[in-house]
Amino acid sequence: MERMADPAAPDLNTAQQDEADVELRKEALTMALYVAICLLAALAAVPESAAEDHVFGIVWGTTIGLALAHWFAFRVSARLVAQGAVRHHDALVALAQLLGAAAVALVATVPALLVPASVELDVVELVLACFIALVGYAVSRSSGASFVRSIVYALFLLIVAGIVVGLKIALSGH
Repeated sequence: MERMADPAAPDLNTAQQDEADVELRKEALTMALYVAICLLAALAAVPESAAEDHVFGIVWGTTIGLALAHWFAFRVSARLVAQGAVRHHDALVALAQLLGAAAVALVATVPALLVPASVELDVVELVLACFIALVGYAVSRSSGASFVRSIVYALFLLIVAGIVVGLKIALSGH
């Protein structure tokens, strides 16, 4: 007698794929937040007079440098734990991380191309801060928090990010 599949039973392949998709989104977002904080620190550490003409270069130079360093470290560690091979999933994770970094740099530089050079630095810093706050808001809302509570959480996250930026600047001697 042939067994029929239970339509109520979860499809393991679908569940595994959903989990893999969640993991890739998490990696992209983690890298995006990491790059946003590092960009805020890099922009804040540069004297405003010097940054005015170089915001685009600072954003993309920092992003590319961080992404390459992270890709290198990720690739080496992935090979170490997989006995010399890079698994398909690891390659997808690395791609997601690179896309997250590029997305933040793009979000930061598009407005900078549209505003006068005199406010470019401030606009890019504001966009990066808004990105971090927006992620905090989304985190809170996705867990069922109210609008007000989510705004408070977003502001709290922005304060914590500001502390991290300040510590990064202080520890690097800028």
